[in-house]
Amino acid sequence: TVLDLDYRPMFWESPDEAGRWAGEALEHATVAVGNLAECEVAVGESDPVKAARALLDRGVRLAVVKRGPDGVLAVAADGRTAEAPPVPVEVVNGLGAGDAFGGALCHGLLAGWDLPRVIGFANRAGAIVASRLACSAAMPTPAEMAEPAVTP
Repeated sequence: TVLDLDYRPMFWESPDEAGRWAGEALEHATVAVGNLAECEVAVGESDPVKAARALLDRGVRLAVVKRGPDGVLAVAADGRTAEAPPVPVEVVNGLGAGDAFGGALCHGLLAGWDLPRVIGFANRAGAIVASRLACSAAMPTPAEMAEPAVTP
């Protein structure tokens, strides 16, 4: 079960309320994904390594911390770690980038890829969508993901 922490302040009375519910959801998740602000709301940590450890302490088996221009960190409960460097793109529209990241993450996990490949693939997918104007129509195709221009 993959939990996208996806904190949006306008939907909550307070960050504390959102954090309480995120904490309950984490008890049922295998993988947790969030950016630094979302991790801070969910587990009280905004440092990437501390946030990943705090997510693992809540019982998930894989913590994925999106660091924006600093790339992505993934830490597994079994000690495996992976980092994906940032993919340099001109950001046109951030809408859908997280969805592309999440979809690519799930694809890689279900395909049984190793952690560095999964995280790099998800990171590239999110970057590609951020560089495009559209949202759902901007999702990269498998051919686009294989192009050298998007390989870190």
